[in-house]
Amino acid sequence: MAKLTASGYRFPEPAGDLQVNFCKNIRCAGFGVPETLHRARRSKGQAGLPGDYSRAGAGLKVTGMKCLVCGSYMPIRNNQSVLEELQRFRIPSQGKPAPSCPHEDCDNFGSSVTEPGLYARFGKTKVGTPRWRCNSCKKTFSEEGAPLLRQRMAHKNRDVFMLLVNKSPIRRIAEVTGLDIKTVYDKLQFIGRQCQAFVGDRERKLLEGMPLPKMYVAVDRQIHNVNWSNRRDRRNIQLSAIASADLDSGYVFGFHVNFDPVLDPDAVEREAATLGDPEKFEPFRRFARVWLARDYEAAVAKSAERPAKARKGRVELGREDAALEAEIARAYAEAKARADVEVTETASTDTALPALGMLIKEQYTMHGHFQLLAQMLSGAEKVRMFLDQDSGIRAAFLGAFVDRIKERTADGWYVSVLKDATNLQKERSVGLAKARLKEAAARYPTLSKDELLIALMKEEIGGGKKLGQFDDRWLSHPAPSMSEPAKKVCWLTDMGDYDEDHAARLYLKASLHAVDRFFMQTRRLLSLAERSLSSASSDGRTWHGYSAYRPEYLARVLEIFRVYYNYCKVGNDKKTPAMRLGLARAPIAVEDVLYYCAPGRRRQLSPAKSS
Repeated sequence: MAKLTASGYRFPEPAGDLQVNFCKNIRCAGFGVPETLHRARRSKGQAGLPGDYSRAGAGLKVTGMKCLVCGSYMPIRNNQSVLEELQRFRIPSQGKPAPSCPHEDCDNFGSSVTEPGLYARFGKTKVGTPRWRCNSCKKTFSEEGAPLLRQRMAHKNRDVFMLLVNKSPIRRIAEVTGLDIKTVYDKLQFIGRQCQAFVGDRERKLLEGMPLPKMYVAVDRQIHNVNWSNRRDRRNIQLSAIASADLDSGYVFGFHVNFDPVLDPDAVEREAATLGDPEKFEPFRRFARVWLARDYEAAVAKSAERPAKARKGRVELGREDAALEAEIARAYAEAKARADVEVTETASTDTALPALGMLIKEQYTMHGHFQLLAQMLSGAEKVRMFLDQDSGIRAAFLGAFVDRIKERTADGWYVSVLKDATNLQKERSVGLAKARLKEAAARYPTLSKDELLIALMKEEIGGGKKLGQFDDRWLSHPAPSMSEPAKKVCWLTDMGDYDEDHAARLYLKASLHAVDRFFMQTRRLLSLAERSLSSASSDGRTWHGYSAYRPEYLARVLEIFRVYYNYCKVGNDKKTPAMRLGLARAPIAVEDVLYYCAPGRRRQLSPAKSS
């Protein structure tokens, strides 16, 4: 059989230690086992061994891999592209190196100013940037990209920051601060860089294995639209942002958008054409993770051929449970009908690619997000992940946590709720749950409320309904809430090795509340992230006067808000999520983020403190 790569791999080869292509059926002996090279030839009908996979398709048009142990079919991904997404997300945590002598012929070239005896401080530049004199070549130099560099009106940075995270649109910020629009955008970029540097230093502790308790993390996605900037092409740019939030502390570990502002579309298109990427199947391309123009237009054309999705009818009062079960089944059916079950097709005649930067395919952003999450939670005793029902999220979770799942220190659940329920239906769902709990209390008068819920959950464990290709068993949660009505839960990594009480407690913990609350705050407090509105004349397109015109600005603002939410915004307990997690001892002042300097450098004072 012909090999697809020079190294002998028939499927995408690993990128270092990173490999996300393997059987994802947890009940299979081949679960988590990557492709075995130089397989022994087997006689017809002989059962396969873990690591044995067959190809679907021929030549470079391989559409996936089939496990020869259990018969499961899996799409495949380019491991190098997953690694590139992981590295994109890790950049803030890598930190910016301290300055050094820039003269190559000097003995101190490349040696940091933090090394004793090599440099002497030599005042500051006119804009407050520190200067040093090299003790070897006696030449002076300044730090590039210091916090106050090119900040001519630095005293207004805090005003811009606070207005930005409190629902003010860009024009309103300009009006209130007296700045022009360009200056506001420049300050937005500055604030974004400072937030990135600040949070990168804090989260480096997690990446280095900071000890954590048992972690319960909720994961979901949020869609954002960017307004068109060309009147001749009135199509929005649609971005998908994936976030993970800790249920106990509320800390948001990542809020990653499928957009890379660094990539130059023209340069990538030229190099991709030279390498023959457009003629190759996606997982074997050099630029597998990005949307090339030719592919996107093909996806748009294909979307026009798909029948429009039927509008959801109004859920009848009293049929909430059946309606949610139908939604879950429909999600499985829609995934199965797609050419790639892990890819949610979002390209449409109303969306376009950005002119600056490049749109990343969602599945690669999701894989990169979970790979980073696995590294950040490496110090946790156990990890419990509660996921929105999405086949792409499921695959990314299994790809990143496979070793811990097999070690039984990580587990995953789907969580689904009736999102379009009315207040009356929410109240009915909660009321029925309370009545059931009251009835159980009459049957077991000696049990506490927590013990009663465990007893009710154990009754559910004995039943449930199997749905999807892996026979996922869905159970009704006995304690739905107003924010999560008619909740159903599915344990994706149930290997039958936990006792019923343990399993019941884990089912009861399942919730998406932490990440949904963060999403709600994002919509309410960020003008650029507010939901777009449709008008009768928009012909299906959406427009919002406050939305961004460039994806880069929206991505910046979303990360700024994550930092503000985690470190500055206190809850009713007067603590921030970072304090509850152990990454901060007190709420962080906005000024401490704005004028943050990396360790090893003398801290620059804010204008208010230095005056």
